[in-house]
Amino acid sequence: MLERKIIMRSRVHLLSGAAMLSLSLLTMACGNAQSEDEATTSSAPVNATPVRVQTVEPTPFAETLKVTGYIEALDDITLSTEEGGVLQEWLVPKGRRVAAGQLIGRLKGDMLGAQRDAAEANFRAAELTYLKQREVFKEQAISELQLKTSEYTRDAAKAQAELARARLERTQIVSPVNGILDNRFIEAGELAPPGSPVARVVRLDRVKAVLLVPERYAGTIARGAKVEVMVTAYPGEAFSGTITYVGAAVIPDNRSIPIEISLINPDLRLKPEMIARAALLQSESRMAILVEESSVVQFDQNQRGVYVVEDGTAAKRVVTTGARSGGKVEIRSGLRAGDQLIVSGYQQIADGKPVEIIR
Repeated sequence: MLERKIIMRSRVHLLSGAAMLSLSLLTMACGNAQSEDEATTSSAPVNATPVRVQTVEPTPFAETLKVTGYIEALDDITLSTEEGGVLQEWLVPKGRRVAAGQLIGRLKGDMLGAQRDAAEANFRAAELTYLKQREVFKEQAISELQLKTSEYTRDAAKAQAELARARLERTQIVSPVNGILDNRFIEAGELAPPGSPVARVVRLDRVKAVLLVPERYAGTIARGAKVEVMVTAYPGEAFSGTITYVGAAVIPDNRSIPIEISLINPDLRLKPEMIARAALLQSESRMAILVEESSVVQFDQNQRGVYVVEDGTAAKRVVTTGARSGGKVEIRSGLRAGDQLIVSGYQQIADGKPVEIIR
């Protein structure tokens, strides 16, 4: 009986020891697993910001000055009546081409025509009288005073006839230049007082772009320089012209100087008052580093710069900018050829932050 109790107690101790050993092993296994998880977590890499880059390379660059203005006709003439009267008729429809010296309309000139006829008749009579008096004077039948009086009467009649003819001619509305009859301000039957505007003729085969150049650039503008002009109506298209006029005085209101660029316009595509833009060459072409203006960020009030990729991280570069052209800016210092300039994704990065280059 005693032996049986000893055997039972031995089994209990063995079971307890086995249980304790199993619990210890489980605890160690859990601890090892937790340590492995911590090690895995601590060794995981920090997420890198995806960016796009552009390799910096010098490119040919010529500094230009962009100015704005408008298109103006080379000749834009408002025709006025020198002699008053009622408009009889127009001979040319509005919008039609006209030639220099072409008759485009006329005023009623019945009374002036009659006055011309009377004045010419008086002149012919005075001329005949003078010729007769001159023959008589040769025979000493009249005095020299009588002959001179006849001559002066003849000259006065001639002047009156010429005046009557001129007044009648001024009832004719004539185009002074080759152009287009752009507008007619009165219609047949309406009265046109002397000096009143009756029509507008515009010459468009050649036009000019009138632009304003800031005062500080006055020394860089010269007559004869070739310029490319663009207008809003034809985006992406350039019209070649030549500077024909540079203002002699500065406009006080905006401290600018007006210039004019002559443009050939055979197909009449350029119209007066169209908005015009031009890029005036300021320097000869040279090799320069150009980047998109959007890639240059403001670091603080006095610092502007860019980000480049160095050893897998973003590196801040303070730059000095120069001229601008076509949405790009010249970098005069801070970037070197071969640098990997970050052009996309720079909004989410900081100096030293890991980045990942994507294509």
